[in-house]
Amino acid sequence: MKKPKIAVIVRSLGLEYDDRVRKECITLAKVADVTLFVSFENNYEEEGETSYGIPYKSFHLKTREKLKSGKFLFIKALEFYFRVRNHIKDFDLIWAHEEYSFLFPLVSKENTCIWDLHEIPLWFEKPLISWLFNIIEKRSKIIIHANQHRINYLMKNKIVKYKHKHAFIRNYPDKTFLESKSIPENYNYFINWLNNEHYVYLQGLFIPGRYPYNIISALLETTSLKIVIVGKIDSNELRLLKNKYGQLMAPRVFFAGMINQLDIPQYLKNAMFSIVLYDYSIPNNRYCEANRFYQAINFGIPVIVGSNESMADFIKAYKFGIALEKDGRDIEEISHAITRMLDNYNYYSNNAEYCKNKLLWSDDTIKQEWLT
Repeated sequence: MKKPKIAVIVRSLGLEYDDRVRKECITLAKVADVTLFVSFENNYEEEGETSYGIPYKSFHLKTREKLKSGKFLFIKALEFYFRVRNHIKDFDLIWAHEEYSFLFPLVSKENTCIWDLHEIPLWFEKPLISWLFNIIEKRSKIIIHANQHRINYLMKNKIVKYKHKHAFIRNYPDKTFLESKSIPENYNYFINWLNNEHYVYLQGLFIPGRYPYNIISALLETTSLKIVIVGKIDSNELRLLKNKYGQLMAPRVFFAGMINQLDIPQYLKNAMFSIVLYDYSIPNNRYCEANRFYQAINFGIPVIVGSNESMADFIKAYKFGIALEKDGRDIEEISHAITRMLDNYNYYSNNAEYCKNKLLWSDDTIKQEWLT
């Protein structure tokens, strides 16, 4: 029997960094012929194959070259759609990622497009635009969200009209990630720097709303632990840290930078604990379930999180970490949580060990009825 053809549409910093796209493509490729159509952040046009065996084609957009970054997103999305549409005419199903790709479910034949929303589509909350969301709902085969909290938020704000069209996929890690032996390029330097000392793992600190200054300051002031940071960190927050702690940073803080997803386990698996915080006032942050949160849990690593329900509820249910009363804006509260974590480390570590390999991505994560 001939396999169906699925076109995956995504805007990406890099396909080796996007774990959700990687996992979905690997699962889909077991039952279909999958091709990725991409708008890269660097705006390069190229063709190739990912490390996980999925062919891709990326597009250079003239509007991204000429129009200011972060502005005129509708115009850029329009050009992306028109550049891609001729390449996907013969595909059986379109799997379009993120709010940016809304034109694909809007204009595709009814029930031939899945809209995968990594974030809450806040643009469609505007009174003059919400009707457009309802058209997309009706035309889409299914709209996927990161968790039930985000669906509830949209329902509470009367954005959702067709409830049966909504489902969620939690961003659990897969066995490929957990079993990865991939070695980062600068790993030997890291091992020498670490010198067999204990450390805390941090990731995704590239915006102030994830409280990079508060987390790192609390760790430097409260403990003698080393700190490993994977990914980017907000430049202003980093400047403030360097101004305050100066030469203390180099021996205590290791910046791994941007690395492939499958390199992450080498930095994460031996950490004492991790901290994941998000500004509570922004809906997308409040209902976020970061993949680094689940990655830590599945390695049996305790986690400190903010009061955001989507992660705090897990912490409270399974006791593998600490949920703050606030979202992380209070440095003193973070410091107290760190002290509490270290004072009761065996308790949290044992509970985290119990949860190890429990919350995993599987082939059943993507429902067969979505693809037929």
